[in-house]
Amino acid sequence: MGDRATMFLRAAYDDLEDNRFDLAVFHSEQAVQLTLKYVLAKQLGHFPHTHSLIESFESGELIRQDLYDLYKSKRYLIEVMSDAYIDRYLPRSYSRETAEALVPCARNFLSAVGLWR
Repeated sequence: MGDRATMFLRAAYDDLEDNRFDLAVFHSEQAVQLTLKYVLAKQLGHFPHTHSLIESFESGELIRQDLYDLYKSKRYLIEVMSDAYIDRYLPRSYSRETAEALVPCARNFLSAVGLWR
């Protein structure tokens, strides 16, 4: 899962460069989702079977306080990412500014667990 999280973050950066902002937002969400599942699988041997970032962070299973604190400080951005996961089925567009906020947010989560340098 860690390798996949990294691949999604790389894709998000490529999407930004190519002005594919909707995909950059979606790939950012996927990077955070897989990072969180990676951490939970390492800590607990399992992870919640949900695609909701909010539910995963709020489940009470996350042992790492630093990641929970990062989530709390970036909650608004996490909520936008969560919407992007659902909105991938709808004709929803995201701006450059939104994508430029979410990709570094995703990078922060990967960096915190040592998946991104």
